[in-house]
Amino acid sequence: MHSDLVVGGRFPDLELPNHLGEPTRISALAGKFPLILTFYRGYW
Repeated sequence: MHSDLVVGGRFPDLELPNHLGEPTRISALAGKFPLILTFYRGYW
């Protein structure tokens, strides 16, 4: 487990592609609506 990831701690402010492939920072979305991040393996 990454040392910065702890239960109850803040999630790192990552930049990830949105559904259109555009880069989006988590901090730009947080607080505007409920936010759920799901990570999955893409190519099986």
